[in-house]
Amino acid sequence: MKKGILFIIMLVIAGIIIVHIASNPADEVRDNYSLNKVKIKVAGDYNFAPYEFIDKNGNYTGFNVDIMKAIEDTMDIEIEIIPMKWEEAINALINKEIDAIQGMSKTEDRSNRFAFTQPTVINYHAIITLKDNDYINTIDDLEGKRISYQKGDVQEERIKKFPNVFLVPKSDQIEGIKALLEGEADAFIGNKITALYFLNDSRNSDKVKILDEPLGETAYGPVTLSKDSVAYSLLNEGITRIKKSREYEDIYKRWFGDRLLFSNLILKRFTDYAVAIAVVIVLLMIIFYIWNTKLKEEVSNRTKELEIAYGELKSQQDRIYALAYYDSSTGLPNRINFSETLNKSIENLGEGEKLAVLYLDFDKFKYINDSLGHEIGDSIMKACGLMLKNLMPEIKLVARAGGDEFLILIIDAAKDVKLESRINKIIDKFSEPVLYGGIEIYLTASIGVANYPDGGEDSISLIKNAEIAMYEAKNMGGNSYFVYQDYIGRKGYHNLILLNELRQAVTNEEFVLYYQPKIDINTGNIVDLEALIRWNNPRKGLIYPGDFIPLAEEMGLIYPIGEWVIREACRQNRKWIDMGIRPIPISVNISARQFQRHDFLDTISKILEETRMEPKYLAIEITESVAISDTKYTLEVLCKLKKLGISVIMDDFGTGYSNLRYIGEMKIDELKIDRSFVKNIEKSEMNRAITSTIIELTRKFNISVTAEGVETEGQLNILRSMGCNKAQGYYFSEPVPAAKLEGML
Repeated sequence: MKKGILFIIMLVIAGIIIVHIASNPADEVRDNYSLNKVKIKVAGDYNFAPYEFIDKNGNYTGFNVDIMKAIEDTMDIEIEIIPMKWEEAINALINKEIDAIQGMSKTEDRSNRFAFTQPTVINYHAIITLKDNDYINTIDDLEGKRISYQKGDVQEERIKKFPNVFLVPKSDQIEGIKALLEGEADAFIGNKITALYFLNDSRNSDKVKILDEPLGETAYGPVTLSKDSVAYSLLNEGITRIKKSREYEDIYKRWFGDRLLFSNLILKRFTDYAVAIAVVIVLLMIIFYIWNTKLKEEVSNRTKELEIAYGELKSQQDRIYALAYYDSSTGLPNRINFSETLNKSIENLGEGEKLAVLYLDFDKFKYINDSLGHEIGDSIMKACGLMLKNLMPEIKLVARAGGDEFLILIIDAAKDVKLESRINKIIDKFSEPVLYGGIEIYLTASIGVANYPDGGEDSISLIKNAEIAMYEAKNMGGNSYFVYQDYIGRKGYHNLILLNELRQAVTNEEFVLYYQPKIDINTGNIVDLEALIRWNNPRKGLIYPGDFIPLAEEMGLIYPIGEWVIREACRQNRKWIDMGIRPIPISVNISARQFQRHDFLDTISKILEETRMEPKYLAIEITESVAISDTKYTLEVLCKLKKLGISVIMDDFGTGYSNLRYIGEMKIDELKIDRSFVKNIEKSEMNRAITSTIIELTRKFNISVTAEGVETEGQLNILRSMGCNKAQGYYFSEPVPAAKLEGML
């Protein structure tokens, strides 16, 4: 027996020696070959997940690291990757201590300093704050707040230009997010993907919200000091090659798409470890035969350790999958899950089966969140999702699209049942109260419907068109549904084209002001002017404000447009005064959003100073609805305008609430009677009575009154007899360009 064991030991030792001798020449050739390889040094941020970071095991990993390894293989070069702080990496590149940085966002300033290869990804930047911070909802709310960010970030210069903010610079993006979570900052500005990755990983995603005002996007990829460098050529060509193959796509999916593939690396590491353990165990069994009992016990212990490690790995895989495909607050499938399931359902749709996507949004659910809290709101959302899922067998999937919105997939094989009956069943279900904690909560829903294939032939178009239809249902008053039709898409397309042209119009200064005189009824002289905007569209010609101002209000373009109107009116008036034309007040119309903007008064003061215009020659016109939307704020602003010497005119009086108490408190200088009363004043006894009452009351308040829309001499005579001060309308002049008005002045 002992001789047999000795013989086996000698065979093993001989085999090891043979393998060692056989492997040495190959190793020497590989070593000699590697000496001839081009070697470049590349730096990266040590804490910028998922792009580049040091994981819990001390390994430097991430999207950029995998890209560098892929380039290293495809270009047959050697790349030394050096993790360091971001500022240190930039200084090292400038000092030529390294050849490249493996990832940097591209800006105009950086393009002048560095050479960017073709991008590897597009970065999105966002403003993130705590969900409970109700006082931060727009970028304007950041004034006076603490903002954390990574020092040297691509958004740093823009952040420093925000008015009256307190800067909280941090060494990296993760520290910036932690500053927000720990109360050191009120908001964080930085890379959206990095923030979401960290928040999901640390289970803090339910504590924050991302503002609806994105900060834009930037191309992101490797940089060198010069395009003439060897490093630039190798990296740029390497990216081209891996993009042509599937290697780039696999890396991208691993980190930004299918994060489960990352587990393959961990599984491989454990597999190698297990094989090594098995080899050691076999050798120990041969050499230490006499300790067989003890060895069995050792093997058993090792096996248990591996089982625990595998269980932990499986748990990690399940957690990553849940983060990617399920809503963290309710546990329901998320939008990605729904989109993939929808695509598969379309591919497998049977003959005669009907498929529809429903986009459901609860009406005014914000009140529930505000009164009961977001945790209870999420619980109610989860209960509603389960109720929808179990409502009928035709509902194949219910997913949370975000907030108080659900996506519902319906596949119906019944030929004699219309899809509308299924939708009505959903609406009827919500007529019943939802019980939560002994409280009856009544909900109503607006539902948009996109039928396949009329409402879209793929998941993207079906979901998009169902959402468009949902907003149409909301416009109908809610608690109803709307089926997507082609004309809705065309309407959206028309608005998109108009919006793009409107953005260009702001940049290209395609707007022009027309002026309509206001006449003193007793003397017939021009005493005031009203400035009215027109859009001189190069393709469509002159466009009136009613066709583009509502869209400008909705998309936030009203701010630059409104500021331009005030500045242009003051500039033109200053020009007329310098020409020797007698000074005359000009009024401009102010929108609700413009009036409520925090820097409204500062903007007016700045324009008056720039144009050297006396405040008494500028008047602002606001409507009743703007004035009483927030009376306290309105009174404060109007008081400051009066101190500046600017006149205030209330436009379209009589069409709103017509609350004369507020008129007295606001100390309005002038009131304009809406044209709807003037139009039929010759025939309508009621219109004459209303107009006469308004004029009489304004006289008691010592407020000047102007009648709009005067078109006939009969209307003028009636207004004169009532004691109206001024009139405006086509009877005197239509709105005309500045050049034509000069002759009238």
